[in-house]
Amino acid sequence: MRTRHLLVAAAIGVAALFPTTASAASLRVVSNAQNVFGGTAIDVASARFYVDSKGKRHALKANSAMGQIVTTSLPYTAIYDATYSAAYLTRIVGTKAPSTEYWALFVNGTMSMTGATDATLKASDEVVWILDSDYSAKNGPFAYDLDAKTNANGTVTFSATRIGGPKAIVAGGAPLQINGAKIGNLAADGTLTITPVGAWTAQIPAKGRIAASETLAG
Repeated sequence: MRTRHLLVAAAIGVAALFPTTASAASLRVVSNAQNVFGGTAIDVASARFYVDSKGKRHALKANSAMGQIVTTSLPYTAIYDATYSAAYLTRIVGTKAPSTEYWALFVNGTMSMTGATDATLKASDEVVWILDSDYSAKNGPFAYDLDAKTNANGTVTFSATRIGGPKAIVAGGAPLQINGAKIGNLAADGTLTITPVGAWTAQIPAKGRIAASETLAG
């Protein structure tokens, strides 16, 4: 199973101002061909308020995607839209989306049909934000979601999906690296089983329209 770490509010002051909810989903933020937050699966609780670009504080429902970003204590800019009583993110982790780009929200590999303030998460959800350069889900950029399962015979089965389009698809043929060396390509079903020797770190290298890959260790 993948290793997941829990991140709550990073400072006591933030926790006091922005109480969090406990149902933590994992969070990654992908920009500029790299993971800028959460290269591994990090469970992040969700704050119940956010501050918009004008400094006004707004309440959030429990376990929202926007609340996750707040809990990281990393910089963000949220533009409030009074028409919909909601906000959209133009900057995450110091990276501002230019006028031709936007921050796309994916939950469990599928593009969210609701905004960050309305999208509510379950503890098992995997959340990925990807900075999209052309408003096109078809053309990417994409990111890999990597999983590892230890089998009873001591082997490890790796599986990967590619996210960044309308829905996640298996990453058949993707090259898997262990400890920095390629060991083979994933099968058509997006899996590869190996017998590891000692400690390992696994990832699929970024290339072309692949912005970043999740990294696992075991």
